[in-house]
Amino acid sequence: MRSEPARPMGQLPVMTETVTSETNTTNTPRLSKADLHMHTNLGDGTASPQRVLSEARRRGLKVIAITDHDHLEGAKRTQEIIDREGITDIHLIWGIEVTTREGHFLGLFTKQRVKMLTHVEEAIEAIKGQGGLCVIPHPLGRLVPSLSRRKIEELLNKGYPIDAIELYNPSPANAAMREQARTLNEQWGLAETGSSDAHFWQHIGAGYTLFPGETAGDLRTAILAHTSHEGGQEQPPERLPISAYIAQSAWAMIVDPPRKISRMLLTRDAGYTLTLPTPSDTPNTPNTPSNAPQDTLTRAGS
Repeated sequence: MRSEPARPMGQLPVMTETVTSETNTTNTPRLSKADLHMHTNLGDGTASPQRVLSEARRRGLKVIAITDHDHLEGAKRTQEIIDREGITDIHLIWGIEVTTREGHFLGLFTKQRVKMLTHVEEAIEAIKGQGGLCVIPHPLGRLVPSLSRRKIEELLNKGYPIDAIELYNPSPANAAMREQARTLNEQWGLAETGSSDAHFWQHIGAGYTLFPGETAGDLRTAILAHTSHEGGQEQPPERLPISAYIAQSAWAMIVDPPRKISRMLLTRDAGYTLTLPTPSDTPNTPNTPSNAPQDTLTRAGS
């Protein structure tokens, strides 16, 4: 497999200025925030799609990705609210956190769910086969299933197209390994992302990705051009009572698995397809393929 163009080994994006919501009087592109890894109560999270949207707006996020484990129902419900209420200030990316045999793996701009408990190589092929981006979440993590250094380097050496790596995730998932992952990425040369991995509404936006532009298409372009940057370290996520984590764990272990199995057997997420960009929306450059799915959605066949 051939990977998408990558920057020279060890080259990191340079942040010269963080532009606020005030008028940009310099030539520096306006930067927006995106949270590219979060969960809803359609999966093992606790926030409803409606609450996700309200919190994203309150925290100044321009782009969000719903990445429930192994299904797209949370993204679908969120999109329905966006369409019904005519929301234009928040752009949605349909995503999925795939449970592979080697660890969790993120697909962004996905249109169909990816089979769980497959090998990560097959997950990458399935994500790329539908025009998605591949992101390594909580790399080297020890508290949740995560890709190891050995596996990441094996994939890169074999030419598997990994687009980005989540270098900041405020959850405990890989807290002890963050600095090592950053150091290793100087060799790997993957685009940077930061995300909250939120399972509670209070944590939405606690980790984020800075990117030039405002839309999901701009975010995609930034990742492929390696102009995205991790963010969120300036403020730790809100501390919640231990009872909240116990309740969420019970939900994840008892309530969510039967629903996931039911969806696998009885439903299809493929009843929706993402609208392709027009030439005026996304220039057809090597970093922005003309068939790249964007942040709007229509029913298949309509």
